[in-house]
Amino acid sequence: MRRYEHIVIGAGLIGSAAAKYLAQESSDVLLIGPREPSDYSRADLFASHFDNSRVQRIIGWNATWTRLNIESALHWPVLETQSGIKFHDPSGCLYLAPEQDQYLSGATEVAERFQLSFYPIKNKASLREIAPEMNFDSDVVGLYESAPSGSINPRLLVAAQQKVFASLSGTTVEDVVINVERVETGWNIRTRKGESFLGENLLIAAGSFSRFNSLLKRELDIQTKTEVVVNAQLSEDDARKLDHLPSLLYETYQDDFDGIYLVKPQRFADGKWYLKMGLNQKIDIYCERLEELQHWFRGDSHKKYLPVLKRELLKLFPEVNFLSLETKPCVISRTPTSNPYIDMVDEGLFIATGCNGYSAMSSDAQGRIAATLMRARDYEPGYSQRDLAAVFKDLSA
Repeated sequence: MRRYEHIVIGAGLIGSAAAKYLAQESSDVLLIGPREPSDYSRADLFASHFDNSRVQRIIGWNATWTRLNIESALHWPVLETQSGIKFHDPSGCLYLAPEQDQYLSGATEVAERFQLSFYPIKNKASLREIAPEMNFDSDVVGLYESAPSGSINPRLLVAAQQKVFASLSGTTVEDVVINVERVETGWNIRTRKGESFLGENLLIAAGSFSRFNSLLKRELDIQTKTEVVVNAQLSEDDARKLDHLPSLLYETYQDDFDGIYLVKPQRFADGKWYLKMGLNQKIDIYCERLEELQHWFRGDSHKKYLPVLKRELLKLFPEVNFLSLETKPCVISRTPTSNPYIDMVDEGLFIATGCNGYSAMSSDAQGRIAATLMRARDYEPGYSQRDLAAVFKDLSA
């Protein structure tokens, strides 16, 4: 059995970042997780970061998310230089709502605390210079953040983190962990392929799958909710005409959906251009068992979500000629604290999960904080256990 000082379960956005930071001070780090499945119908584990575009903003819902966003965005140029992989597009981000909401009411205070600036959106007319192609049925208010807000490519971001990790002599194993056991000298993990590894310190950063596969003996208090996005294909000429667009977060609440998010067209691996849009639908489901989550990703029930997505996409862009629309299943994890879980839950056992829909844009800082906690058994200045504590379900109630 191979022994490591640090083992990270979950080779996604946060796990890859944490492994990189651990490898900066230790030559004995293992990162373990499966690669992206080529056939969803036959796979067991999935992730929403198997994607080409995600929103990047800076001013978060609270100070914790804002600090995480700032520190991650500041590190993107460094990581791009170190890896030679470009994944960040600082084209700005719009947050809009039909009227002043809780986020907008607190944004000025948060911005002042962190010395951030934004452009207030007072009505639809304020949008014309920023996003003239976007159409809204009713008036809106909001704010616009310029660079470094914009978008990131999560596939390339993970690739960049793992490339730097490898350059630091980190070890990666492409496998699925099926059991975690406490032993006298640390934590023993067993994989589907029958391998076992022993780690002095163990970080579980497996996203929505952190709840499953016997990774934790207590059940995390997390809601695992399905989401569906649409990748809308358009011509390269039309895509380049929309290249100036900022990312969009539109907090509208309707009978059958809420919360539109959108990223400008990107070129995908097939050489075609796609604009991505997602939203919460009334028919979204909550998964309490691993089998439910696997069934969601393996099946094609996400296709029935297309009518609402198509309707709202065409409302936003009535003048754009979309060539095809393809839905894709996703999942997010919501915590009762509305913050991520980055915590030590047993001696030498750590957790970093609970995206609340915001972790891609702040993943580097989350991974760094988890790595610091593993090494020092304490949080970095500006963060505390009070804000990042993991919550477990009380099964005796």
